[in-house]
Amino acid sequence: MAPSEPQQQQQPVVQLAGLQTETRNPRTTAIDTVSTLELCRILQREDARVPSAVEPCVPAIAEAIDLLTERVRRGGRVFYIGAGTSGSAECTPRGPGYRTCKRAPADTTTTPPRRLGVLDASEIPPTYSAPSDKFIALIAGGDYALRNAKEGAEDSRSGAEEDLRPYGFDPDVDSLIGIASSGRTPYVLGGLEHVRRIGGATVAVVCVQPSAVQDEGNADHVIAAVTGPESVTGSTRMKAGTATKLVLNMISTGIMIKLGKTYGNLMIDLKATNIKLRQRAKNILRLIGGAACTQTDDELDAVLAACRGSVKLAAVTIVLGVSVADAEARLERNKGVLARVFEEAQQQAVKEEHHDDGLVLCVDAGGSSCRAVIMTPDGASACGSAGPCNVSTIGVDAAMAVMSTAIQEATDNCEATRGRQFQAVKFSAAWVGMAGYERPALSPLIDAALADLLKLRVGQGLRVTADIDLLPTTVAEDQSLDAAVVLVAGTGSVAMSYARAKDGGFARSARAGGWGYLLGDDGGGYGLGREALRRALRQADLHRMRSESGAATPNDAALSPLAGAVLEHFKKQHPACRPQDLLSTVLMPDQPTSDAGAAQGATKRIASVARVVLDAVRTPDGGDAEARAIVEAGTASLAELVAALAETQALDTRRCGLVLAGGLMQDDEYRGRLVDALANRWQFARVETVRQPAVDGARCLQRELRRALN
Repeated sequence: MAPSEPQQQQQPVVQLAGLQTETRNPRTTAIDTVSTLELCRILQREDARVPSAVEPCVPAIAEAIDLLTERVRRGGRVFYIGAGTSGSAECTPRGPGYRTCKRAPADTTTTPPRRLGVLDASEIPPTYSAPSDKFIALIAGGDYALRNAKEGAEDSRSGAEEDLRPYGFDPDVDSLIGIASSGRTPYVLGGLEHVRRIGGATVAVVCVQPSAVQDEGNADHVIAAVTGPESVTGSTRMKAGTATKLVLNMISTGIMIKLGKTYGNLMIDLKATNIKLRQRAKNILRLIGGAACTQTDDELDAVLAACRGSVKLAAVTIVLGVSVADAEARLERNKGVLARVFEEAQQQAVKEEHHDDGLVLCVDAGGSSCRAVIMTPDGASACGSAGPCNVSTIGVDAAMAVMSTAIQEATDNCEATRGRQFQAVKFSAAWVGMAGYERPALSPLIDAALADLLKLRVGQGLRVTADIDLLPTTVAEDQSLDAAVVLVAGTGSVAMSYARAKDGGFARSARAGGWGYLLGDDGGGYGLGREALRRALRQADLHRMRSESGAATPNDAALSPLAGAVLEHFKKQHPACRPQDLLSTVLMPDQPTSDAGAAQGATKRIASVARVVLDAVRTPDGGDAEARAIVEAGTASLAELVAALAETQALDTRRCGLVLAGGLMQDDEYRGRLVDALANRWQFARVETVRQPAVDGARCLQRELRRALN
């Protein structure tokens, strides 16, 4: 018998008062005195708040689905752990998933959301024909605790590690979902800590924020559906339990869909094991097969029998007219996703009619926009564009959708591919430079998604890098250069140095800046706009105070020329904007409102003021003094980024290229002032301004293809 923690060990004092789920709900204080009808209405109104609590968690849920799906696809399992009782008891293992208690528990209060993991795991196999050992639920106290309070089980921080041991948890592919409404259950915290320590993937589902789960940092993704006070104080079986069930439903259903368990919204992995299911299977086959499904009921029964009852397998044989063995190979090749099997067959048919030798694709998936370029062997190019594509901001699936739009537009504009879907084009090589790619948790997911999207493997025709790594290609062919410095000044600012690599290209060697708008972006559009707005807001404050005291007339004349220009800039979108309204106009949230959306919208508005500053410098009278000071400070900040790289990397600038990129670097006045500032200290061998990174990247791919052929 392996003893648990000694019972005499002093337990920590648990402070529940600060938890949102434990506070008293002011809307339900009279539920024991109202009529039954009103009681039900009160409970219904409270329950109606749950979906809105889950809504902000959707991005985190999507990231969790992507993380877990990839691991399950590689043979991994998903473990759920949860707990809910308090107190202590000695327990011993009795096999996988069970812990036998030595003595009967005292009368304790349970938290039913802990059982939701067991419920979710048990529903997956019959719903999606998934193996029963793929989703495994463990509960503090074992099977006994499903129906009875189990004293002390949840207070053992090492309990989850002990419960996981018989299963041989594989950190390379297995994942753990920890469920704790309070966000502080020791059993769950210990399980997350253990799995994170051995290198496994972890997800936490809680109903409070902040939480101990967040503080300890052992969850790759924390999904916090804050449902607030319960209708009956502390009864988390109600709103917290409902929110937890919604989240778990979304995660497990999302994983199953990603694994190809559905075709559209049809449960295509149905196993026809009885009369009712065989009839449902035949209905699905006729719906999917359409005109290709000409079989009678008896013939469909025979097809299903040959396919061992698998509707998905039968659908492939019927629609594509192939053997069961061929259908199995096609499904395996496409990771069990029926839509991909049909798409592959369609692409193959198209490829037999088209020859795409020598076509290359380059995608500049930046934070402001996404641009795709298809280039033919003779250098002709076609472009397509779409919206912002920073994967760390919008997520992997949304980024793939944005890129698909841009690539399809380029395909439509290319004479060699016009009239086709880009998925049917066989590119000889592709390069995707993506903002946010360097986040370690995202890069494997991005690589896998792009490989599926473009039908190329990373390292075998497909190159994936950060978007900034496209920029040195503009000088890479100049073999007289030993190094390059790339300086980007767009909405933000960052500088990178590159050294000549053995393959003749450039490899990144160092970085300066790129801290983002909260800490840096000096010299970028946000930095210029921020300084101009600060000056304008000071002027607006003075204008307001003078107007209130009667010292000035209520018009814009009291503002400085730059402040007046900034105000006019915002009046173009908001005609009623007054000096005293300037701050609220800049910071107003976008619709639909969200914290992330509001921050992003404000950032763009602040960066847009940089254009006002640059216009003020170009006036016939020599430029506004305030604007000149802002521009000079900005170019000085950018020069310091270059200086940091040149000095720390000991660059011989006489054999180094300087590459300038970003929206601000397209402005002749600003770029000229920067080059002049740099010329006072260094003489670069070559200075280039990049205007179309995707075009330069495509040219680089074509050069590499020609060298490979020669």
